[in-house]
Amino acid sequence: MPPELTDDSDCRWLIVGRAGKPHGVHGDILVDIITDFPERLSDGVRFGLGDDRTPTEFHHVHRVRYHKGRWLLSVRGIQSRDVIEGWRGRCLFLPEQMLDELPEGYYYEHHLVGLECRSPEGEPLGRVIGLDPGVRQSRLVVRTVGGRERLVPFVPEIVPSVDLEAGVVVIDAPRGLLDDDAIEAR
Repeated sequence: MPPELTDDSDCRWLIVGRAGKPHGVHGDILVDIITDFPERLSDGVRFGLGDDRTPTEFHHVHRVRYHKGRWLLSVRGIQSRDVIEGWRGRCLFLPEQMLDELPEGYYYEHHLVGLECRSPEGEPLGRVIGLDPGVRQSRLVVRTVGGRERLVPFVPEIVPSVDLEAGVVVIDAPRGLLDDDAIEAR
């Protein structure tokens, strides 16, 4: 079965995994999971495959199960190890979930980038330029008013509110987090 080449231009596709090596001889593939919601990839789901920017072809999951912390994926209509070998290193995409479908306090990086950072008193602190997922917690990458990059733990005690409509994130920064005593982002 050839891949579907139609594009869903009305939705935004997000990377959820990276194809690894084939598994077995029947076209299964191991996929490294790169998402906070791995349960979204399930039997029958349509997914995209492409480079690190956008999907270029689309397929349907025949079966997915977990194997040593990764997905073990069978794709509908593909039973050739050689075809799957060509997927190695490519990205798997799923459509972005709507904000109201996400858990409370969860945002995608593209929702946060560009937001103005203000103190609880309304003082300008800088702008969000990225999100560092970190090992234990996510951190906002903030370019301060002074032009330096700082990592701000994305926890309610330090980031009490995010207002996407107003384009503002409030940062209640402890001393040393955003001033000259802070550690610069790498």
